[in-house]
Amino acid sequence: MSICKFSSDFDDVGSTPVSNIFINHFMLEAPGEYVKVYLLGLKCCYYGQEFSIHSLADKLFMSEIEIEKALKFWEKSGLIKLCYTDGEYTVKYLPIANTGDKKHTMSINDTEVRQMFETIEQMLGRPLSSSEMDTYLSWIDEYDFSLEIIAMLVSYCVTKNKTSLRYMEKIAIAWHDAGVKNALDLEEYLKTESKKWIKYKKILHTLGLNTDEVMEAHKQMMDRWMNDLGFDVDVIIKACNECTLKINEPSFPYINQILINWFNEGIKTINDLEKIKKVPKHKKTSTVFKAPKNYFNGYNQRTYDVDELERKLLAHSRGESGE
Repeated sequence: MSICKFSSDFDDVGSTPVSNIFINHFMLEAPGEYVKVYLLGLKCCYYGQEFSIHSLADKLFMSEIEIEKALKFWEKSGLIKLCYTDGEYTVKYLPIANTGDKKHTMSINDTEVRQMFETIEQMLGRPLSSSEMDTYLSWIDEYDFSLEIIAMLVSYCVTKNKTSLRYMEKIAIAWHDAGVKNALDLEEYLKTESKKWIKYKKILHTLGLNTDEVMEAHKQMMDRWMNDLGFDVDVIIKACNECTLKINEPSFPYINQILINWFNEGIKTINDLEKIKKVPKHKKTSTVFKAPKNYFNGYNQRTYDVDELERKLLAHSRGESGE
């Protein structure tokens, strides 16, 4: 388990002051969850507290992956310095006054850069602030984006009516993680995402959920069903229907258990499911989850008694207390 050790170059440790520079220039355009990580880390830094990544995630109701992304975000912003050795993060908070002006590969005065900013301003229908310009230039260095990709990113966000820097930063990170470097990469990525969302929507529609209600954890779980367990979408929809019929509410953990049960029985398609249903069941037995290789990487592995889980969920749905 990764342990965070916080250290500081600040002299006054009697309180936890937050710099106005952070509030005025960093906090306003940073993701809200990342701000919470920074502030909690700042407090830990001053009082010499140590937290594991898991503890921070639990305390802030975030995933461990999100905590690590937040720390890397602030490192790229020049506010902290990360060292990772022997399973431990050392998180060093830097004086904001020493961050200085950011230096970028490309200058705001470059002709091509000015043309890109003019294009973005036309798309947004307003002038860009110096902070926005600085952020766009930082993506060239941080994500290895071309000017074309940045313009396409803004255009993509405009079509979704989501033009805050916070949202654009999330898209930029997603494109970077997917290896998008040029227009061809982006075209292929968007095609893949479109196909994936068609499948997401089918599953969510079956559960009576809107796309706005789906969280990143839900998408990750649906990806595991389709990629790691290898289920057809039609089989996943069957599991969704079975969940709704049995407990009268959408439950991703319950659907997950149904699919794990089917996976252990060798079911991957609707035909496989129909064949299994035709086989007479002489004796009902509990199924123990045998996770496929690489399934739920980063999670603690446990065994589940499906019969017991179903009994408890049914009791809960009827308002009965469990044993």
